Amino acid sequence: MGASRYRQFVRLRSAEFCIFHFLRPPVSESTTHHTMKIAIFLILGVLVLCAIAWVIGFIFYRARMQHYIFAHQLLPSQMFAEPVAVLAPMVSPTGFSPEGREHLLRFWEAAGEGQSGKDLVSPDSLTYSMEVLGHPNSTAFFVTLPPPVKRTEAHFALMVFDAPGLCCDAVRHLRYFVLEHYGQRNGTLKTQLGEWTPKEEGLKYVDHGTGTPPDKASFMTRVQEIIETSGSQPKAPSES
Repeated sequence: MGASRYRQFVRLRSAEFCIFHFLRPPVSESTTHHTMKIAIFLILGVLVLCAIAWVIGFIFYRARMQHYIFAHQLLPSQMFAEPVAVLAPMVSPTGFSPEGREHLLRFWEAAGEGQSGKDLVSPDSLTYSMEVLGHPNSTAFFVTLPPPVKRTEAHFALMVFDAPGLCCDAVRHLRYFVLEHYGQRNGTLKTQLGEWTPKEEGLKYVDHGTGTPPDKASFMTRVQEIIETSGSQPKAPSES
């Protein structure tokens, strides 16, 4: 393109630009303000919808409070605070006693105080048995809870203690595990194995992973592995 033709092209483009801006209606401040208000209302609408969705999800998918409080708060906190008072009434030569179950039921009832409607759960299937995880210093009460239906509700709880220490009113080994329900995928139940440990104020949750099948043998075997690996089990005098 020659210099004269290039200058002519530039003049034409400049003329088009001027005509476009001359003919285009000016954007008033009121129009800009109106557009900003629409944008703000849209953002607020999205935030409100998100909040509503969160509330609906919380109401329909959260754990039933009596079930959750019993397994995740009341039972472990009381066990760490008063181990002998909580554990001793459940001891039985047969591994189970009606008196021991009544003792558990009192905790269940306490967990339901102030709750109503769907947050209350029948304790008909609440039971327990006394087990040994390879050594008397890792004796445990295996607590079977009413079947879980919401995420984080527990299938089982395992209250681990050393039996010789409990007999002497001096418990040296104390741990509390739960196997939590996390729905299902492709027909397989999803679980998470957790542990509650004491801290200065309240409890601390420790995640021991997912995938433990929700049956007694699998849960106990996995907890025994955790205890043996951690070295928390007191040694007998002959082992020292």
